[in-house]
Amino acid sequence: MVMYLCVDLEMNLDPDWMYKRLDSDNYLRETFVEGVKEFITYTCEREYYKQSKLMNCPCIKCKLVPYKDVDTIRIHLYMHGFRPNYYCWSCHGEEYFEGTREGDESSSSGLDSNPYTNMIMDAFGPQFEGLNEEGFQNLEEEPHPEAKKFFDMLLNAQKPLYDGCKESLLSVASRVTNLKCEYNIPHRAVDGFTSLMRDICPEKSNMTDTFRATKKLLKGLELPHQKIDVCPNGCLLFWKDQSHPQNCPVCNEDRYKKKAKGKRVPKKQLIYFPVTPRLQRLYAVKATVTEMRWHVENPREEGIMAHPCDGEVWKHFDNTYKEFAAEPCNVRLGLCTDGFSPFGNSGKSYSCWPVILTPYNLSPGLCMKRPFLFLSLIIPGPKSPKGKLDVYLQPLVEELKQLWNVGAMTYYVSKKQNFNMKAALVWTVSDFLAYGMLSGCSTAGRLACPYCMENTKSFTLKHGHKQTWFDCHRQFLPEDHVFRKNKSGFTKNKAEYSPPPPRFSGDELWERVSHLPKTIDHCELARDKTHNWMKQSIFLGTSLLAKAFGLA
Repeated sequence: MVMYLCVDLEMNLDPDWMYKRLDSDNYLRETFVEGVKEFITYTCEREYYKQSKLMNCPCIKCKLVPYKDVDTIRIHLYMHGFRPNYYCWSCHGEEYFEGTREGDESSSSGLDSNPYTNMIMDAFGPQFEGLNEEGFQNLEEEPHPEAKKFFDMLLNAQKPLYDGCKESLLSVASRVTNLKCEYNIPHRAVDGFTSLMRDICPEKSNMTDTFRATKKLLKGLELPHQKIDVCPNGCLLFWKDQSHPQNCPVCNEDRYKKKAKGKRVPKKQLIYFPVTPRLQRLYAVKATVTEMRWHVENPREEGIMAHPCDGEVWKHFDNTYKEFAAEPCNVRLGLCTDGFSPFGNSGKSYSCWPVILTPYNLSPGLCMKRPFLFLSLIIPGPKSPKGKLDVYLQPLVEELKQLWNVGAMTYYVSKKQNFNMKAALVWTVSDFLAYGMLSGCSTAGRLACPYCMENTKSFTLKHGHKQTWFDCHRQFLPEDHVFRKNKSGFTKNKAEYSPPPPRFSGDELWERVSHLPKTIDHCELARDKTHNWMKQSIFLGTSLLAKAFGLA
């Protein structure tokens, strides 16, 4: 029985007597004095006190320092009061999960009141639903590795950092790791910080003293990732059937650096984060599962584009693939990539290319938030991949094909059911240079405009000898637009009456690129004089982006 229930039944006191120490005249309340007396009597009857003859002081200034003299603790409580939120006297012989008061957030009535326990349940999925650390203690045999990892995490979520601390070991480890990532703190600084925290805590604390030990506590929550060796020149990935060669079969470049003591270190590595587990976790977490159906369940005013699902591309995709669109939980993805220099302008020249996927099922307020921008690839430098970008995209494209053709069994936490989740890459988002790398259409030269193509009106500057597209796109305006007749704001003394160039269908574009080489086949890129297509993109001819626009 918890202490405040004892007080309610035996003394008929207010359950909040612990934090109502003084009256309006700054004198000790009678109820507080009686409550402290009952607290000390209760604690002296506990088994742990009878064995050690020591009692931890729960006052606001002492860190549960044990005293032999009970009167010292009574005086401390009279002077300073109880430590915050100490309704459950866990450090004085009281159990965590007994008789909690309804609506009392500081007392734990079970696993569901601990947010870190909920985080563990979300991460490990429905196969561990209904289990807790009590079930772990009652096991007759050693659990399998995955279950043991789950129970270890669950115990860390319930274990206090030290006796009387409101923070659990897992919550502290999570916050330390989050601060390190949020502010880019070096490892050695975190080592010093955790070591300081351990020195500050009482002797019998569970605080780790290094960042490495802190990360081990969170190992069960991590999502999978792969490191794939790459040819230093970007010719191919040492992956699948090509995982064993010591030299690149295309350029004969060494795969590994030469190190002392025979240690092999890859010259270049691609880091790949599978997207399927992340999408599955969105449906396994109660906070996000309803948001993944926002595009269907939130009606919007007709004629107003408040979400990508209001656009023509989304509607065209749904009309083309009605079976896919019939399942609201299927995911529409957008892909984004661009290069940046991680060392800034002051460091050496280095271009790194992250590839990010975004699920557009989410509401407009969430789909562009940082937690939902899924980093899927980190393409290493030091140079831009340029035309060889497709080589690095192979693992991601293979996974996207699997999600489109087969799908992945996913647990829907609200319905407590499994369903087959499929995904489609609907569009890419990039600047003009990255667009050329993704599509295979060169963004340089006279035919660089992907809309005008060979019908372009671009011209070369007389003195600068540079290509320019000045006043080439008034033809896309409506026929009655006032800018079409403007002879002073654009090219001097010129009005524009010509219609826009014809828009190619998917079949016509496929006919142009179907005979072009693929980068993943280690072929040289070639440019046709009649158009700017240089390669067959890895997205074309597949059931991904190309099919959405009729290119396959």
